[in-house]
Amino acid sequence: MIDARRTTGFACGALLAVSLGTACTSEDFSPPSAGRAADALARAWSEQDARAMVASFDRASRDRWSPGRLVRVLARVRRQGLIDQVSVRTAGEPEIPEIESQEELESGDVATSAPFVLTYTSEAAAEPVELSGEIALRYDAAGGEWLAHWDRSLLWPGIDGARALVVSARWSKRAPIVDRAGRALARGPALNRKYPFASVGGSTIGHIGPLSKKESRTSTGLNGLNRPEDYVGLSGLEAAFERRLAGTPSTRLAVVDRKDRRLEVVGRARGRSGRPLRTTLDVGVQRAAEQAFGATVGGSVVIEPGSGYLLAVVSSSPFDPNNYVGVAGITPFNRALSGLYAPGSSMKVVTASAALDSGKVTPRTTVTGPKNYKGVTNFESGQFGPIPFADALQFSVNTAFAQVAEKLGAGAMTRYARSFGFNRAPDMRLSAASSSFPRPGDLGDLMWGSIGQAQVLATPLQMSTVAATVANGGKRMEPRIALNRPPSGARAISRKTAGTMTMLMQSVVTGGTGVNAQIPGVNVAGKTGTAEVDVEGERKNHAWFVAFAPAESPEVAVSVVSEYGGIGGQVAAPLAGRILQAVLPLVP
Repeated sequence: MIDARRTTGFACGALLAVSLGTACTSEDFSPPSAGRAADALARAWSEQDARAMVASFDRASRDRWSPGRLVRVLARVRRQGLIDQVSVRTAGEPEIPEIESQEELESGDVATSAPFVLTYTSEAAAEPVELSGEIALRYDAAGGEWLAHWDRSLLWPGIDGARALVVSARWSKRAPIVDRAGRALARGPALNRKYPFASVGGSTIGHIGPLSKKESRTSTGLNGLNRPEDYVGLSGLEAAFERRLAGTPSTRLAVVDRKDRRLEVVGRARGRSGRPLRTTLDVGVQRAAEQAFGATVGGSVVIEPGSGYLLAVVSSSPFDPNNYVGVAGITPFNRALSGLYAPGSSMKVVTASAALDSGKVTPRTTVTGPKNYKGVTNFESGQFGPIPFADALQFSVNTAFAQVAEKLGAGAMTRYARSFGFNRAPDMRLSAASSSFPRPGDLGDLMWGSIGQAQVLATPLQMSTVAATVANGGKRMEPRIALNRPPSGARAISRKTAGTMTMLMQSVVTGGTGVNAQIPGVNVAGKTGTAEVDVEGERKNHAWFVAFAPAESPEVAVSVVSEYGGIGGQVAAPLAGRILQAVLPLVP
């Protein structure tokens, strides 16, 4: 390549040879365009690439701004201003100064500036915020390139003395939570929230209190506009539906100086009022179920089979949210939704349904019930000769079910368990534990798992849906706690299988292990469960009962677990009977 300066000189010399009176132009010492350097910084800034940004800085800026420091400052600006996106673009070609000598070019004093537009997209501003300014550029002769002079003020260009972005928010009144009939379960502003029914359904409704600094940064259930000490839902429905109930505040995004004095408001957004939450709960059913449950330690769920709507969620240890408004660090444990227990023989509803649905057995298939079958034993060492499969369910014969599970196989048993709701999270916003039926690793796990032991764990919520699935003709409806979502479900077993299971579960109550669940004038279908658990070397039992009624036209399904309560037929069955008797007259 021919040197430009030599070419210029040669041309001038040639002209001199032709005519000594002709003037020659001076050498061109102009540096290259600064636009490329400005564009590179704008691109790196938009991408929040601190390393690339620092690479474009001049020496003085690099001495003050390491990539790590720049990352922290950029992150702080985004956090303070609730910034979702940063965009930077140059707004014209920088002027190139006239340079008259090589010495001037190499002096380090050659400078210009590039106009730019910084755009912040913030949750606190309805429109993108555009700020205009200029980036100072200095020519580095040694490297033959333009470098940017970085200063913190570039983060708020055009606003003298700017030091930070701040968001202020004004919240509207918190919306109420109501039951299915419109009766208020929670009402009033956040700072003066009232719960008219006190502890009735309290742990499900939840409470509100001040947001901690840590939660304001990490919680995914909030609006993003919350600040420490704001009153938000901390448990139950209040927490699960925080965004709906609180709405969004009217916000103002401002730039402040070092003393937090407001310099300029750069963005605003109009808020949205909270929306009432209409739940599936029924205060009358909830109160009746709680009274019937009494002082039992455990949980119970009353569910509408055809919709999956939760009518009552009962958890021991009463919780009155009125006593905890403004109290942080408290989360009531809801045993009905999050208590995980071995389901014991109540799991036989799933196993029997799977065996009947897959054609492995019929109600009349002959099975045996020895004391011990490949390590599985009957309750209290009972023994049964050849009996119909229907009797095996009626009298809850473990060893007969172990043989049936062996015929089913691990794959089929696991698939049917999933179709009944195991191994997946409940499809509702309110926090609830996932019930699990781990795929059996060997025959022992399969046989014990089929009778609700081994590693099988279930919540009262899950077991209520097991009973409800049979009651609903074999279609399992996802549990619902809010009426803003329509019912949704999928078939778990055929309608024919569900009809057979209804007949078999009725026999459990009329003349089997569940006779204590009988109530006058109502046909109840159910299944007992006595789950053996080891507590520090001592064997204890969780007592279970799952049921639905009336059997011929089910209106409700119910699950009951009595934690360490004893035998299912003696403890949980009568408890479930009392709950059914109390709530059936109240169901519309």
